[in-house]
Formats: sequence, structure tokens, C-alpha cells
Amino acid sequence: MPPLIVLALAAGLSVANLFYSQSLLPQIATDLQLAQGQVVLAPMATQAGLALSLLLILPIGDGVNRRGMLILAALGTAAASAALALLPGFRLLLLAWFSLGLFALVPYLLPAYLSGLVPDAIRGRLLGTILSGHFGGILLSRSFSGVVAQSFGWRTVYLWACLVMLAVALLFRLLLPKEVPARSIHYWSMQRSQLDLLRRYPDLRRACLSQGLQFGAFMALWSALALHLAEPPWQFGPARIGGFGLVGLVSIAAAPWIGRLVDRRGAWTVVVLGTLTSLVGVLGLWLGGGSLGMILIALTCLDLGVQGCYVANQTLVFGLDLQARSRLGCLLFFSAYLAAALCSALVARFWSGWGWTGATVFSLALVTLALLLQRRPQGAAAMS
Repeated sequence: MPPLIVLALAAGLSVANLFYSQSLLPQIATDLQLAQGQVVLAPMATQAGLALSLLLILPIGDGVNRRGMLILAALGTAAASAALALLPGFRLLLLAWFSLGLFALVPYLLPAYLSGLVPDAIRGRLLGTILSGHFGGILLSRSFSGVVAQSFGWRTVYLWACLVMLAVALLFRLLLPKEVPARSIHYWSMQRSQLDLLRRYPDLRRACLSQGLQFGAFMALWSALALHLAEPPWQFGPARIGGFGLVGLVSIAAAPWIGRLVDRRGAWTVVVLGTLTSLVGVLGLWLGGGSLGMILIALTCLDLGVQGCYVANQTLVFGLDLQARSRLGCLLFFSAYLAAALCSALVARFWSGWGWTGATVFSLALVTLALLLQRRPQGAAAMS
């Protein structure tokens, strides 16, 4: 198996495909002659495709070899990226963005695959390392795509993505060990079992709802931020908007430490601390949206809080039932991206009336609700 840092890099390069568009929205709108609210449908389509894939495809990982699924997912992502680089017309591009989300399963299969290879005592540390790459892909994707689009156009970003995902598929093909599934499960039985898991584990329900609310707020704010910074008085281009993604360096550096904190203090404690940090970040964006310095500080808090909860909730959820890791991950990830798609759709629909203030107040309500939902887990889950 390749070194953990290489797998973290692969996770980051894979998840970046889902977020390249956020710094590109003003340029895409200009190129395709779209209204600013309409162009937000691009990240919404990607998130909707991913949510559907997480619900219908990711659970298969509990009954098949995940290595093969990882290779196919990487190849599918490469094909969708090529379509985005080449297709004309916004409707066709929306279909390609949807397909990109549908195939973008690598960063969600990989943690379930790896968590079964290590003992419980270091699962948080392992997931923290993988998720440091994951977070890096999310945040640095915006900076990278903005700089490339500024010089070479937004379609070049997706040409790069195609080539990178072909390389990731080759890496998986050559270096990942084959995995023997614990047992063969009929597809529809596997789907029905997800409802059983939700009924059986109240901590799973709480983690799904909490992460969905926070991630919905996170994605809505990042989509709104690109539109906010493209307006007067700043009128920033893609490169400068993408530069705000560098706030993610804090989360990248902190992710392994957060994983160790989860191992020592428990997932629930980290979720509460992370949600409070997210709340501080959203409050800062609401009250200080006219100051670039305040925006940077608040974005750092928001990113650190949401991603810290992501590490903790994954550690907790994967520890509930080791034989159902893909299904448990599916429910957590599906909740997050369904909420992200719905929140982005609301921002697209109401941006002309809401503006920046409306988007931040909406996100503040979501994160506040996520904090109110927290209850200390019972039994083993409290220590996972």
C-alpha cells in the first residue's frame, strides 16, 4: 500500500473536483452570459449528483471490492471533467457537473476502505491524516482554479482535472491491495439496511443532521462569497476570489491534531467545540462582511469548525459498526451534500433579494440549530 501521505494527496486531488467551480462562477457567468443567481446552479448540480451517488452507489462498498470501485470512480471523474472542458451550452454543462458529482466517490470510499485496516485506538489519527488531504483539496481547489482561470480560462481547470484523475486511477490500480468483502449482500437489502442503521443508532441520526446543517451553511456561504467579492466595492476576479481558499491551510495543518484529540477526548467533545467555532465564523461574516480582514478571520473559523466536526463525526460513525462502514459513511456524506445542494439552490433562487446579508443570516440559523442538536453520545460511541 502507498504511504498514507500519498493517499491523503489522492483524496485531496479527488475532492477538489467538486469545488473548482466556486471561484469560477463570475467568469462562467460572463462567458455563458448568465445571471449571477443562475450560475450558482453549477455547484448545486455537482452537489446533487454527489448526494444521489452517495445514497445509491456508495453503500455497494460493503459488498464488493472497494479497490475496484475507487478505480472506476477516478476514471468516471476524469470523463466528466473532460466533458466540462469541451461541451458548449449551459444545459449540457449542468449535466456534466451533475455527472462529476455522480462519479466523485473517491474521497468518500477511501476513509471506509482504510478505517478497516487499522485498530480502533488510531482510527481518529488515520482519518485526520486522510482528511487533511481532503480539506486541502476543498480549500486550495478554489485558489488553484481561480489562478488558472485568470490566465487560461475556466475550461483549462477541468482539462487539468481530467489528467490528474487519470493519474489517480493508475495509482490505485498499481498500488492499492485488493480487499475481500466481509460478505455478499443483495443490493436492495443493503439499501433497506440503511434505514435499520438510522433506527438503531441515535448518534448516527444526530451526526447526519448536525453535519448536514453545518456543511449546508459552509457551501452556501462559499457560493455567496464569490458573488459578494465580484460586486462593488471590490470587483475581484477569479484569482483573487480563489485566494481566499488559502484560509484552509489552518484546517489542513490542524486535521491530524484534531484526529488525535478525538482519540483522546472523544468525538462528541470535538463536535461541540467545532460547532461553536463555526458559529463564531458565521457571526463574523454576518457582522464584518464589509471588511476583508474580518472576512478572512471569519472564514478561517468557519472552515476549522466545519472540518473539525467532519473528522469527529466520521470517527464516531465508522466506529458504530465496522461491517457497515460504507453504509454509515454514505448516510453521513449524503446528509452533508444533500443539505449543501438545497442550501446552494436557495442562495441561487433568492440571491437577488437576499444578497450577502441574507445569505449569512440564513447560514447563522443553520449552524445555531446544529449546536442546539448536540447531545452527549452513550456507551462506546462516546469514546470513539
